[in-house]
Amino acid sequence: MIKDVRVYPSFMAMGKETVTVKAITDRGTYSASVPSGTSRGSHEAKEFTFAKVKSVLSEIRHEFIRKPEDWQKIDEFILKLDGTKDFSRIGMNLALGISIAVARAQTFGELWKLNNSELRKAVFPHPLGNIIGGGQHGGGTDWQEFLFLDYMSKSPYDAVERMIEMWSSVGDELARKKLLVGRNLENAWMAIMDEYKTLDFLSEIASDWSVKLGIDFAASSLWNGKKYVYKKSGKELTKDQHMDFIEDVAKKYNIYYLEDPFEENDYESFSELKRTLPNGHHVIGDDLYVTNAERFKKGIEENSSHGIIIKPNQVGTLIQTKQVVDLCHEHKQMIVPSHRSGETTDPWLADLAIAWNAHIIKISSSGVDLAKHNRLIDLWNEIPHVEMAQLP
Repeated sequence: MIKDVRVYPSFMAMGKETVTVKAITDRGTYSASVPSGTSRGSHEAKEFTFAKVKSVLSEIRHEFIRKPEDWQKIDEFILKLDGTKDFSRIGMNLALGISIAVARAQTFGELWKLNNSELRKAVFPHPLGNIIGGGQHGGGTDWQEFLFLDYMSKSPYDAVERMIEMWSSVGDELARKKLLVGRNLENAWMAIMDEYKTLDFLSEIASDWSVKLGIDFAASSLWNGKKYVYKKSGKELTKDQHMDFIEDVAKKYNIYYLEDPFEENDYESFSELKRTLPNGHHVIGDDLYVTNAERFKKGIEENSSHGIIIKPNQVGTLIQTKQVVDLCHEHKQMIVPSHRSGETTDPWLADLAIAWNAHIIKISSSGVDLAKHNRLIDLWNEIPHVEMAQLP
């Protein structure tokens, strides 16, 4: 039974204020901190300031008192209480904080058991880490993230150890070549290189370490309504020219993972790229879908992707997120739970990645995301039957 719901200010990785929600129940007290994104899709749920969240909670707190710690019923109640499509009444961050805190209460803090996953062998995701950054996160390229996917590690410990070593060696090599500028919002390296030079540099390292290359293009940030504008390299590309550019890069550098190669409403270009690229390349939607079941259903109908980024704070509750995850399993889409640039040290994403049978988890190799890596390591050693995910 829920006795009270409280909210406190806390801070994200970038030093900005965020929200921590605490659910006080008969099972104990459980909390959840909510991250925030810098690069946000226009279709994401509304995020409120802490002051507004506190004000809203003071009006609706009594609605939760004496309700059972049943996360699905609580989420359904939250959706009814808000009554909008984008949480413009109570705010996404309050909704998600309550949703996760209550789910933790129901599972006695073992959120990975959310879908009765303790009854099966636990599948652990492979880490996808941002190595060199750009775009809105800061860096020398217009594309937002250049990523390494460690698909050969035999355990979460082995995976994070290798990711840290690779991240460190890339920084050392950039410094040696006098190309290093610093680190960006996600602790990715910033370098004085364009897209091609960055890929030339990273492809050799990826080959040496036997990891796959990925790119988050964050193409919505390049789209001005008519063309894709590359401010740092000074070029403007039509849709067709941009398609050719992406296809050329994917094939030349054998890019395994291609996230948001086109702007957030261009299902058609996503579908065309998916048809054009040979096997071994995976087109992933983030801003295209924003963890929204209706947008994802359209993508499935139009054959727009191989998989989807899962960010619960794009949509607002775990039950809405589960609808999307269930569609992934039904249609054999790759599941990629992801951090946000404004992350907290709360590692709930790691638990959910196991509950959802995720293939990949997109988190940094350093900074606050190490809490998520450490949680995966803990669970790997605690859960009796475990295995690493099989990637397509």
